[in-house]
Amino acid sequence: MLLAGCAPPAFLAPPVFPARPTATPLPPAALPTLTPATLGELVRIERTASIEGNLPLLAALWAEDARMVDGRGTPDPADDYIWQGRAAILSRYTLAVFPAPPPPLNAADLAATTLTLSGDTATLVNGGDRWRMIQRSGRWWLLELVYSAPENSAPENSAP
Repeated sequence: MLLAGCAPPAFLAPPVFPARPTATPLPPAALPTLTPATLGELVRIERTASIEGNLPLLAALWAEDARMVDGRGTPDPADDYIWQGRAAILSRYTLAVFPAPPPPLNAADLAATTLTLSGDTATLVNGGDRWRMIQRSGRWWLLELVYSAPENSAPENSAP
């Protein structure tokens, strides 16, 4: 009996919790009113949210199947960093963007963008960034951001 009291406790398996249901984030009030002519506002909202560290707003901007691509400054896609899906993109914001946020983006910064529409998708090229957006369930979502990719600045590559 005395020896049993000195023995290490029996291994207890950790409890198993059921998966939490996930809800689609609610969009900001401005998103349902976006039109193709005002899609640059979606990019501006994303920039402001990334500066403010507003993860819930960013979750409401990105489509569930979205992706973000860092072209790493080379034309070779084999060395690109890719974050696939909303959860991976939000993790990237937390780990890389919030500690060193980008500069603000205003309407004048978006004046020189190129916007291409094709049905329910749109591509907006702003400097070296290429944003793809998609219209689903009556609103526009961010679908893809490709940055630091040399081909993004070429006009012939602005199509979705």
